[in-house]
Amino acid sequence: MRRRMTRPYVAEPLAAPAPVVAWSRLPLPPLLPASTISQILLLQLGVSAAQPRRIDGRRRRRCISDHFDLLASLLFIFINSIGPDIIYTQLLVAAVLQNMAPSKFVKSRELASDGDEYSSYMACGRPYFPNLDIESDDDNSICRASLITAVHSIYIAARTNAKNVDLGGSSAMDDEIDIRSMTKSVDWGVASTGMLPKLTCSRVTGGLTNELYRVTGFVGLKQEFSRLLAPLLPDDGPKVASLVDFDSVLVRKLGAEGMIDRDAETSTYAHLCNADVAYRYLGRFKNGRVEGWLDGFMTLKCEDLDESTSLEIAKEMAKLHCSFDLPPGELRDHYFGVDPDTISVGLWEQLKDWTTQARSHVEFKTPRDTRRAKALKLDEIECEVERYIDMFSSKSKEEQKEGVVFCHNDLLPANIMKHSDSNEIQLIDFEYGGTNYSAFDIANHFNEYAGGVGEGENGNTDYSRFPSLERQQSFCVEYIKTARESRPDYVSGRSLHEEAADLLKMVEVFVMINHLYWGTWAVNQAAEEGCDGEFDYLNYAENRFKEFRSKKT
Repeated sequence: MRRRMTRPYVAEPLAAPAPVVAWSRLPLPPLLPASTISQILLLQLGVSAAQPRRIDGRRRRRCISDHFDLLASLLFIFINSIGPDIIYTQLLVAAVLQNMAPSKFVKSRELASDGDEYSSYMACGRPYFPNLDIESDDDNSICRASLITAVHSIYIAARTNAKNVDLGGSSAMDDEIDIRSMTKSVDWGVASTGMLPKLTCSRVTGGLTNELYRVTGFVGLKQEFSRLLAPLLPDDGPKVASLVDFDSVLVRKLGAEGMIDRDAETSTYAHLCNADVAYRYLGRFKNGRVEGWLDGFMTLKCEDLDESTSLEIAKEMAKLHCSFDLPPGELRDHYFGVDPDTISVGLWEQLKDWTTQARSHVEFKTPRDTRRAKALKLDEIECEVERYIDMFSSKSKEEQKEGVVFCHNDLLPANIMKHSDSNEIQLIDFEYGGTNYSAFDIANHFNEYAGGVGEGENGNTDYSRFPSLERQQSFCVEYIKTARESRPDYVSGRSLHEEAADLLKMVEVFVMINHLYWGTWAVNQAAEEGCDGEFDYLNYAENRFKEFRSKKT
């Protein structure tokens, strides 16, 4: 929900071997080119044409392109004995089982260089349209992008015989599945034009980083979807109409260009959906993506954080931290580092960089802002940052890794939704998620009780709303209880309350660090955007640093 500055991620082509996929037989379209078929067989054998191999502790590329002609010849003999229909299904299933590799999106963009806006490739088990984009508040373009993405997502689900496609596995096959070639008999421009009048689009308020839209009317398109896709699908697959189990979708036009790596972020979101941590992901287009719409859910406000709601949030945080895990491969290397003995936590480097940057600003947008920034005494803040970094860097490697998990990193009330009837909690907006200390995630959530970034708050915080010690203790107890239930291999020689007490001690430390983190972020945002617009960043920085100094004394 916030605008935040993050460094772009450069994908490295590292991944583990692919799992062997069971063969299946369905009536499918004609034969594939020899080079593509060769890739499929290699996938079944756990090999890819550009797949790195671990040899004597080093990663090397195993080049096998010289053998493609031989492999292709063998495959044609093999195919003639089993039938070409198997190959198409396996190609699709294999792609669905690929690792959530950000470089998949890069490769898809290279393959879609012809400019055809309906060019679609498999990335993270969903369709990706590198040339299809939307215009802000242009209902027709938004509805069209959601329609094209949704129908291709249903096509993939039907072809793989599963509505909830398993995207586990860890292969890194270089070339993507060209979905457009499988559906080339359909004129998508004409098809979408006939269905667009049945869809309605409305703007969703609350997004700062992204523009959000709700597109409704998909239930009324079941027959059209069936007529369109039936000729492309096997007879024994699931009925298309049964897969259209939603009436609305959320269209997200992605913002913060250059500050958030959307390839890594979307790969992560896909994996979170597969783990039932995040809600449905249907596919991506050039400047956005399509997600499931959460019917009956409302985003929380600070005043909604009562005790019962707080305990439900504790459960969801524990599930995220303890039951969600990235499989070996490119995305996991991105978050946790390539070296298995060292887990990469970007918190300290980010905090140090932001502090140095904040100190480097000589002038802000207005003379008044320059005076206000000077009054923050950023030299003292820099000393505090260095003290905390030294405190953690002095620990052993094992101690530094303790409590490091995949965190949300932005659990303010607006990123938490609650069902009006069942009171079910759903975490949303994981775009700032990454490797961090679980205690930092909890501390960040506690600090968000005070508000400051909500609509109309303009940086004004109210720390009288910070959870009491009793509420913090209850939260940590519920968190540890759920963590134990979420991990079958969870082993502890301590009591539930002893573990909760130790967790709370770490949370108290990170409450302080969290003030420094968002305070320096706000200073840099003030220098970049100024404070006379929609948000007074320096007011927010002043309040965060004021609370830090108050708690310190």
